[in-house]
Amino acid sequence: MRLSTMLDTMTSGGAGPWTPSPPTSRGDAAASTDQDPSWVTDEGFRRLVAQTIPCRSNDPELWFAERAADVERAKELCRACPLVAGCLAGARERREPWGVWGGEIFVDGVVVARKRGRGRPPKSEQSPGVTTPREAA
Repeated sequence: MRLSTMLDTMTSGGAGPWTPSPPTSRGDAAASTDQDPSWVTDEGFRRLVAQTIPCRSNDPELWFAERAADVERAKELCRACPLVAGCLAGARERREPWGVWGGEIFVDGVVVARKRGRGRPPKSEQSPGVTTPREAA
């Protein structure tokens, strides 16, 4: 199952019996599900995800921004995410057409070093050997 699908379709069921144990403070092994099972519910899971995963707790548009500064901010937020490796692997598998996934920028399904701004690139960024109409005349 893809990571994004898993996060969007949380249910309490599954392929087999699963007895969750709540997160414990300082590794307390005596904790049981009877103490505080609220985190297991869909709403509890959503709150936990919102606190942990930056793409769920920040503006979603940030991961698909036009401005290079916003894209770099999204990449920075991704670096601290515990799901960064799975997110990147899933995006590569799906060949995401664009956006920030797993801390990397995708354009047309491939990872690129940086997002190019809109419009024609400055002459300093053009490939050597490419002549412009002025140079050809």
